[in-house]
Amino acid sequence: MSIIDITATEYAKKGFYPTPLELVKKLLDGIDWDEIQTVLEPSAGKGNLVDYIAQVWSSGRYKRYRHNEKKIDIDCIEIDPHLRSVLKYEYGGTHEAEILNILRQFDQKTQYNCVTKSRGELTTMEEEEKRYWEAELDKRRYMDFHVVHDDFLSFSGRKSYDLIVMNPPFADGDAHLLKAIELQSIAGGKIRCILNAETLLNPYTNRRKLLKQKMENLNATVSFIDGGFSDGERKTEVSVALIKIDIPFYRGKSDIYDRLKEAANVEDVPDVDVTDLSVSDLLSRIVTQFNVEVDAGLKLIREYVAMQPYLLESLANGNSYNYPNLSLTVGYKDHLYRGELPDTNKFVRLTRHKYWEALFSNKEFIGKLTSNLREKYRGMVNSMGNYDFTLFNIQQVVIEMNAEMAQGIQDTIIALFDKLTTEHSWYPETSRNIHYYNGWKTNKAHKINSKVIVPVNGMFSDYSWSKTFEVGKAAEVISDIEKVFDYLDGNMTVSVDLYRTLERACESGLTRNIPCKYFDVTLYKKGTMHIKFHNQDLVDRFNIYCCRKKNWLPPCYGNIAYQNMSQEEKTVIDGFHGDGTSGAGEKSYSAILERTGYFLSAPTQEMPALMAAVMQ
Repeated sequence: MSIIDITATEYAKKGFYPTPLELVKKLLDGIDWDEIQTVLEPSAGKGNLVDYIAQVWSSGRYKRYRHNEKKIDIDCIEIDPHLRSVLKYEYGGTHEAEILNILRQFDQKTQYNCVTKSRGELTTMEEEEKRYWEAELDKRRYMDFHVVHDDFLSFSGRKSYDLIVMNPPFADGDAHLLKAIELQSIAGGKIRCILNAETLLNPYTNRRKLLKQKMENLNATVSFIDGGFSDGERKTEVSVALIKIDIPFYRGKSDIYDRLKEAANVEDVPDVDVTDLSVSDLLSRIVTQFNVEVDAGLKLIREYVAMQPYLLESLANGNSYNYPNLSLTVGYKDHLYRGELPDTNKFVRLTRHKYWEALFSNKEFIGKLTSNLREKYRGMVNSMGNYDFTLFNIQQVVIEMNAEMAQGIQDTIIALFDKLTTEHSWYPETSRNIHYYNGWKTNKAHKINSKVIVPVNGMFSDYSWSKTFEVGKAAEVISDIEKVFDYLDGNMTVSVDLYRTLERACESGLTRNIPCKYFDVTLYKKGTMHIKFHNQDLVDRFNIYCCRKKNWLPPCYGNIAYQNMSQEEKTVIDGFHGDGTSGAGEKSYSAILERTGYFLSAPTQEMPALMAAVMQ
């Protein structure tokens, strides 16, 4: 006697058509199981759809997450009481216990026999049978299964499902699919449904017309299959429609936030990356946004505190351990003790930190700084959570940054000078970077030449066949050098889109003489970057600035003419501007004196321009 013959109701017998395996595969084709954790099967029958899902889950990588077993949560609804019993037996634990017993019997056959001093062996047929039962056990072990209701049309659960998969009775399939759409429209989710094709092809009832309209609005995809059940357990030649609907996750709107936003007169703005906004635009939006977010969060916390008495675990009066079922925490690492209230001050501090971090990531606000300066000022973010995100406090931060900028720029320029000279002096090729001379009160002075070589690790792939370089790595190194020369140049040189230039070079396989803002770059796979400067005057200014800061040039440098210098001072000038022979540096030094405004002025600071935007 088949399972169809022993269903308990005439209604069930009339609408019960178990889904053939090939039809199940077509219905669920394209599902990304990484996105699925909860499933509802509202017309489960004897469990063909459930069984396939469990098999896919247990045999795939979906069942494990970070070395922890991960189960798929499947709820079923079935109107027939006998079929409900079958489902509970198959997937509710009883059959799993029987399978474990069968596998134990196989294990007993292969146990070590002390008398024969050998292990038993299974026959080929027994091995095959054992593998079958192990697969059946896996299907059940990685599934959390429940029968939650009898009639889907009267189902009123509040649980949300990532996927509703269904083969409803053909007679009222339209009602079942409308119900599934209603459920998924609350929070979003996927629907996969098998319907009698006639339901869609002949929409003569109001319900069918409504279903057709909703499917069109949801961009449902439909494929028709003739004889989809012709090889099923209960055969029928009816044509069916496979329906796939993906309803986006619905976040909804916050009444609290909307009221506060309206009170603050905040307009809706496009969703843009705050790191791309101009400073003035950023401040006009983000300060008000901060105030609204903090007020909304505090109001939510206070609302939660007021609601706590109505969210208790138990209805028993006087229960001293009656904690709320719903917990509101602050920060993703926050773990409150049961009954403990959220820390409003912690919420404010974390929100402040988030907005300060957004400001210190803004490309115009801090993007012109070299990487070491960016890291220095980003380090301030951790302490800024103690200060409100207001225009006044932003202004104070900018004032402090501006005060530190002169020393910061000086340190950055000197750091680059050392990187291009002494830092890599151990590398054979870099010996050509430096022109040595006898400096003021020292014989260890040096300056860079118009061509320098910089070792760069990780710029090329380790694979021998790869000729392309890592654009991001090259851009990082070159960008820091360019920004230093921006300070010296005062941004007088036309800008070059560095990243796009390197991208184009990489795409075309070009590694030699790549044109950047201040120099051409040649990249070698052995791990070196060769730099050839365009502007010798800028190189001279860089050398003069660094050598004066290191006290390698006479204190009178730039203040008196060559002929008025002492012999000791002239010797330094001859070595710095010439080959060291007497008088070799006089001509070049005289050219410096004619343009002291360029060669001897302090590097340009970037922060005053930002300061003006902040002070608006």
